[in-house]
Amino acid sequence: MEMCKKCAECCKNYPLIRLSKNEINLLELSTGLHFGIPINSKGIAYEGYLLQFKENGDCLFLNENNGSYSCDVYEVRPEICRKYPSNLRQQEVCALNREKLSS
Repeated sequence: MEMCKKCAECCKNYPLIRLSKNEINLLELSTGLHFGIPINSKGIAYEGYLLQFKENGDCLFLNENNGSYSCDVYEVRPEICRKYPSNLRQQEVCALNREKLSS
């Protein structure tokens, strides 16, 4: 697999980012934010909380500075972010973005 070009396209307009209870806890500890984890009637937190995105479609934790991108929670980012691109469709999209940036 080719090197990441840091275009941050994988952090923009992503339809759903499911977080586990452990990922939520790590993000809360790291950021000091409270995600308001839904609790069921037995007092158990639901797995599958969805990560929030900004109005423009960017991940809540994505920062842009003059075309350079960074992740505020890189060290505790969710597993889906750590493994991206993990399936064929993600690999194809990533390859297309690399081609655009190389042109």
